[in-house]
Amino acid sequence: MNASQINVASDRFCSLEQVDAVDMTLEDQEDACRDASLEKHNFYREQREIIQVMNVKRKRDFLCLEKVNGEMVNILEGLELHTDVFNAAEQQTIVDKVCELQEKALKGELKRAFTPKGKGRSAIQFGCCFNYRTSKDGNPAGILRHETVDPLPSLFKVIIRRLVKWHVLPPTCVPDCCVVNIYDEGDCIPPHVDNHDFLRPFCTVSFLSECNILFGSNLKLEENGDYSGGSYSLPLPIGSVLVLNGNGANVAKHCVPEVPTKRISITFRKMNESKRPIWFTPEPDLQWIQPLPFELESSSSSHHVY
Repeated sequence: MNASQINVASDRFCSLEQVDAVDMTLEDQEDACRDASLEKHNFYREQREIIQVMNVKRKRDFLCLEKVNGEMVNILEGLELHTDVFNAAEQQTIVDKVCELQEKALKGELKRAFTPKGKGRSAIQFGCCFNYRTSKDGNPAGILRHETVDPLPSLFKVIIRRLVKWHVLPPTCVPDCCVVNIYDEGDCIPPHVDNHDFLRPFCTVSFLSECNILFGSNLKLEENGDYSGGSYSLPLPIGSVLVLNGNGANVAKHCVPEVPTKRISITFRKMNESKRPIWFTPEPDLQWIQPLPFELESSSSSHHVY
């Protein structure tokens, strides 16, 4: 594909911002160009996606050294930040859907939605039920294999397909569940390492407002409400995707301190097959997803902390 082909393709694409009647236009905006033949339609779609993939900014060389078990370790190894994955119109579509789901949750129409006491955040689970910690009933932290939950909304499956096709998540770890977190001003998530009932990598997509996420192998919340042991603070831009893998997922704890304003995040994960609910059936439209045939350049920027 040469530069002239890309330019021609770019000129023919229908702008997502001009499409109003959208359930999810992240990958289907080309449907507005109905006067094209199927062959041209598919050609322009592929070219459009390649252009969009080229515009995604990716950071993979984070570095923060801490002594872990007597050795200096990069606790951020495996961490990736992908920005410009979703444009403003796409973000609004997703936020509108989350607001719709929140209304259903408040009416009791969803199976797994809750608002913790104190400075927690509201959460809605799809694809599986799981406990963040041992419950009062004695159920351990992790996936509750005998509990039912609502399936992934179709919109979220489109997001998942984009994440894999656009080289954000590997095709070997396609998410099959997610949790929607809705923060009001002052809400937070305490220091933790995600349960190993879920495979690595997993990712979090951020919406509405930017906030910081803290990392540290000794990160903890003090009685006075302050955080200690946080060695690295990473801003999460609106519309960005944070991928956690390696030490970044397993050695470093992470937390979201009190947010300054309303925020939404969606964390996508793949369940360990041996931990899946007994009723689980894989989603047919999330099988055999492959990345676009596009060679990504290595990240040229770095975030180092010594």
